[in-house]
Amino acid sequence: MAVDWSPGDQADIAAAERFFNSLDTYRAQFVQISPEGSYSKGWLWLQRPNYLRVEYASPTNLLLVANGTFLIFMDRDIGQVSKYSYEYGPFRFLLKDKVNLAEGMVVRAIDRNTNLLRLTLVDEDDFKAGSVTISFAEKPMNLVGWTVTDSKGLITEVTLHDHSFGMRLPKKLFRFTELDKVTPNYRYGIYE
Repeated sequence: MAVDWSPGDQADIAAAERFFNSLDTYRAQFVQISPEGSYSKGWLWLQRPNYLRVEYASPTNLLLVANGTFLIFMDRDIGQVSKYSYEYGPFRFLLKDKVNLAEGMVVRAIDRNTNLLRLTLVDEDDFKAGSVTISFAEKPMNLVGWTVTDSKGLITEVTLHDHSFGMRLPKKLFRFTELDKVTPNYRYGIYE
């Protein structure tokens, strides 16, 4: 289901790709609203390619770490650790060396409001798996959040704030250890 975008829309897609490809390191705080309407907050760290840490503040006991080999998801409430390949999931493009939104994904919708650009992406092999809508502020271009819609139509919204770019991030941030399993936010957990 390829979409034939206008030159202006193609320029928007290219601008989003340039933004991601220009990132080396990135840090932000986030607020997440679940499909049930509950709020969570935390920090996100990204070191492209391959490394990501999403750490939720208490009382949410979730942690996501991309360690260069796997995407590891930890739910401390039930003691479950799940490992996934980088090749799956709505944000796999973000961990690649070169972001190409047409590689494995299809840009299904482009929405533009005053100084806000939204691109909705779906998996090119499984349109029914859900979508991710990435939101950018323009002038200057900046990632401000995303919305994930799962295969059942349930929506999770994430808003990013307090962005930092180009800082040095310690490698230990992207390691998943036994301490991560038992100690929430033991490395970086200043959320107030």
